Amino acid sequence: MTTSAPVPDLVRPGEVALTSATDVDDVREVVDRARNRYLAAVVADTTSWADGERRRLEDLGFRGGDPRGEAVRTLDLTIADDGTPTRLLDNPSLASLNGEHARFAERRGEIARYQPDVSVWTGIPERPTDQDWDDVRALLGSGAVFGVGASAVVPAGWNTAPGAGGVQLTGEAIEGAPDPEAIELTPDDVPEILELIARTKPGPFLPRTIELGRYIGVRREGRLIAMAGERLHPPGWTEISAVCTDEAFRGQGLGRRLVLAVAHGIRERGEVPLMHAAAGNTGAIGLYRHLGFRLRDRGAPRFVRIP
Repeated sequence: MTTSAPVPDLVRPGEVALTSATDVDDVREVVDRARNRYLAAVVADTTSWADGERRRLEDLGFRGGDPRGEAVRTLDLTIADDGTPTRLLDNPSLASLNGEHARFAERRGEIARYQPDVSVWTGIPERPTDQDWDDVRALLGSGAVFGVGASAVVPAGWNTAPGAGGVQLTGEAIEGAPDPEAIELTPDDVPEILELIARTKPGPFLPRTIELGRYIGVRREGRLIAMAGERLHPPGWTEISAVCTDEAFRGQGLGRRLVLAVAHGIRERGEVPLMHAAAGNTGAIGLYRHLGFRLRDRGAPRFVRIP
């Protein structure tokens, strides 16, 4: 089985091109590696392939009908065990770093993490090898905490981080709405953002986190008193994060309004919002569920500490 060179725009964020294969086992190897790395799809340009070779791809689940051309065959890797297109959310950091956020990645082997001044998230394959665990240690260093998926078998001595845990919520039913009081935040606002984060403690926000997506806020008398924005970006999804309101202005619905405003922007570009919350933050979880977010059965990853 051979392929012609793929067209330059064949691969989109979160997809990998099948550029050469001699038999079906080669294809399976490419697919298995892509699935392990939480890529969105494997695509092949079958322009020069014989009909029988195309059928062999289709027997493995590849389908045609791609808007990029009749000859393109795609195997969708986003489908979760329950049949919903949420599999990438089992490992949203790796799916982001191998897709939309690849420009922010630092890598060692198959391990990827965000640049240290951008985000604390690390991505590790679904089924880590001994080499992967060695690469995690080399990339992050002893004592670092990172998330792993449900399928990962953690080495002896790599213990779960005390108190670390969370839930994941998806917003398939959320349409959102713009907010007339919300303003766009820019890198010039980072010093004030960091002050608000320090006062409200919604979770990590680093000097370059604002580069990950759109952030909006509310000012009163020139002072930033509430904000929310976009962080992880698995293909087809965008995480709403850094939702916080100054204590003196709570109870006015600002968090709700900003979540819906960020969700509206996500929806406008054809994506679906998701959120993460600490398992003990019942107030935030209750708010997000009231807005229409649903708790996902396979929630946020386990967190482990490198010995």
